[in-house]
Amino acid sequence: STMSTAQSENKITWAIIRDQMNDIIYKLSSMKFKDPVKDGERKIKQDYDDLHEEMQTAFRNLED
Repeated sequence: STMSTAQSENKITWAIIRDQMNDIIYKLSSMKFKDPVKDGERKIKQDYDDLHEEMQTAFRNLED
């Protein structure tokens, strides 16, 4: 997929990623503020799993 993207005319640039995935980038940078004592490990792991799924979907959608 990376090679096909590199050869295509519709190259995915950082500007496109930043524009279309701004909310995900914000969530990703906010991960460091999660408090396992306050939020609980189970809740944090679920939040990370949800963010992972959201990221995978967003990157798949960039290729379309």
